[in-house]
Amino acid sequence: MGHGLNEGALIRVWTQDSRNSAHVVVRSSVDWVYASPEAADSDTTPGSGQTDCTVFGAPWAWDNQMMRQQSAMVIRQSLPRLMIGLASSLFLVAGLMYLVERTGTEVNLAMVLELLKAIPPGVLLGYTLIVLANTLARTVRYRLLLDTRPDAPKTDFGPLLVVTAVRNMVVDLLPARIGELVFVGLLKRACATPAASGLAAVALSLLLDIVVLVPLLLGVALVPLTGPALREGSFPAAVLLTTLSVVVALVLWPGFRLMARWCRSIGTNRPRLHRAVAFLSDIADALNRSRHGGTLGKALAITVVIRFLKYSGLTLLFYAVVSGPGVQDIDAVVTDVVAALVASEVGASLPIPTLMGFGAYEAGGAAALGLLGYPLALALLVLLTVHIVSQILDYAIGGICLVVFFLISPGRGDRRRSENASVSAPSHRRWSYIGAAALTLVLAGGLLVYQLDRVRSARSLVAPPAGGITVSQDAAATPPDGLDGWVVWSSNRYGNHDILRMHLQNRHISRLTDHPHTETFPRISPDGRAIVFMRSRQPWVSLRDPVNWDTYLLNLDSGRERLLAEYAGTPSWSTDGQHVYFQRRGSAFVEYELSSGKERVLFRSGVGGIPAGVELQTPSFNAETEGLASTWRGTQRKTVINYSNGTTISVGRGCQITWSPRGRFVYWVDRGGLMENRLYRQIPGKGLVEPWLDLPAPYSHEYFPKLNRGGRYLVLGASAGGHEHDVADYEIFLWQVGAPADQVQRLTFHSGNDNWPDIYTD
Repeated sequence: MGHGLNEGALIRVWTQDSRNSAHVVVRSSVDWVYASPEAADSDTTPGSGQTDCTVFGAPWAWDNQMMRQQSAMVIRQSLPRLMIGLASSLFLVAGLMYLVERTGTEVNLAMVLELLKAIPPGVLLGYTLIVLANTLARTVRYRLLLDTRPDAPKTDFGPLLVVTAVRNMVVDLLPARIGELVFVGLLKRACATPAASGLAAVALSLLLDIVVLVPLLLGVALVPLTGPALREGSFPAAVLLTTLSVVVALVLWPGFRLMARWCRSIGTNRPRLHRAVAFLSDIADALNRSRHGGTLGKALAITVVIRFLKYSGLTLLFYAVVSGPGVQDIDAVVTDVVAALVASEVGASLPIPTLMGFGAYEAGGAAALGLLGYPLALALLVLLTVHIVSQILDYAIGGICLVVFFLISPGRGDRRRSENASVSAPSHRRWSYIGAAALTLVLAGGLLVYQLDRVRSARSLVAPPAGGITVSQDAAATPPDGLDGWVVWSSNRYGNHDILRMHLQNRHISRLTDHPHTETFPRISPDGRAIVFMRSRQPWVSLRDPVNWDTYLLNLDSGRERLLAEYAGTPSWSTDGQHVYFQRRGSAFVEYELSSGKERVLFRSGVGGIPAGVELQTPSFNAETEGLASTWRGTQRKTVINYSNGTTISVGRGCQITWSPRGRFVYWVDRGGLMENRLYRQIPGKGLVEPWLDLPAPYSHEYFPKLNRGGRYLVLGASAGGHEHDVADYEIFLWQVGAPADQVQRLTFHSGNDNWPDIYTD
């Protein structure tokens, strides 16, 4: 039977397993106490004895030693749970990086570090101010909801503000937002707020957040449906969010109270069900008080402000990261960004054991952006960077406020401890937690070591060290007899990457460019009087960045430079020298007419058999067959030839594919050979793939192949194992086509980086 107890009554409370009990003085009314008939008839007034009963209310309503004992147990169990969370986060993040690598691109910690360093200070300051404003708004909302309790004193704003800032720090520390319980405990200590009232305020705040988010997400999902073309993922998202809105409406009005009444009617003798009843009743009562007290509308308006501030700050951060180095320049729609940020928040709120939501946050947002057509690599890289910045700021502010909290909160030394002391988790369960945490940590550590190894071998987003040293030349390094010509390439031996030229007869090296920005990918005109090359728009841009480059033409007779196109890279010449080709922003292949300056897009991602989201790397065009040979990266990874009629021929999974001068065959770099790769060639659609060149050790990691106009000589770069194209110690080699591989001629002898050569012969 239900039995109400007056304040001051002495009762004996039993734990669920009936092993431990404690005498408790009732400090406030207890709603759901189940007592025997004898206990119900006994006197429960102060000083008149005690009542033996079992409290079925939620454990957070026990304002005595039992709650303190459970808190101690939670603290003892927190370490293995945090270990599991850390291991799971490492496992998820490393797994996402592996999935990205399978698509042909890469995300590593070095790339994240460079993006973090590139965020403008003004953006960080603006985001900090938005976070502080958001914390103030949350504090106002919590105070509004807490002060609806009847006959309750007003909550002090200062301590509540401190507790709210700490809450922002710990809310994602444990999975499924269990960190909110820490907020409830801090409220009780700093503001003397009963645990039940704190939980009700937290639950009501969550429901208000959902009420605000549902129409926002419905708009995000339904707006694309009004367009002429249906975006992938829009319709199922709209159906899902519509269903969610209906469920939320039913739960809010009058779902909680109806559910509580139903649970009471069927579960009088079920302790666990009574806990759910007590929890639902507290929320329903808080909601009812807010509605009748006129505060619900105010709380809803404040929630709108909170959500606006939160997603405005994160959106600002998102666009700042997207504009950083090494990120493909995309036209990210604001609604898509907001949808991804909300999905990330939902992912971090799932009951997945992660630390600070890492892994789950990125997976949720990346899934949303993937449905909307954005590359997985871009989504993971940007969301991981945004998440790190937001967590750093939350923990900086929260850590400061946690120190303030301990200074202002009342002491607990005068609280008595229970004599019949302890509630502890069984030792075997604790050891199982520790064992699972250790196993997961080992697995995650293995994946992390793999990723760190990728970082060591993939540092292209970090500018290489300037200069270097000249190493000794061997006697065999002489050009073939009768060969008169020169080679151009990009080298950082003078500091940053410049374009150099070497005359083959005397090995004299001259510097064609001297600019503080990176210059690379030189290509010689058919008549040998000019070169085109690409120059970075910033002092240092990685070759992994397909966007931040401009294409220039250098007249070798006059030394004058001419800007041909902005946001244009990997240029090449037409066979007649009248046109220059380049890729723009990684997704379009453009023809530029030198005489008029007119541009014409020949191929574009999403059109003519090229999937949307594909990056066209190092494209090579055959004007006679109108075939574009390129390497696909992004949503798909392969080496292909696209024709103007939409036909596509898949060549392999390598890279740096190029047409031969007369268009008879294509050649490229692919797996195999002495040091992971070698050169191959094939007549498109007619012949088998033919291994073409694999240099002997130690320089057998080949890249950057380029034939001269006659097709008789080939220049290339090769390293002794380093991979990154603008960082590793590549040397330039000259090979007479058809000669044995061990007769290749080494042209450069320098410890710096040398890349992308081209050759002109008289």
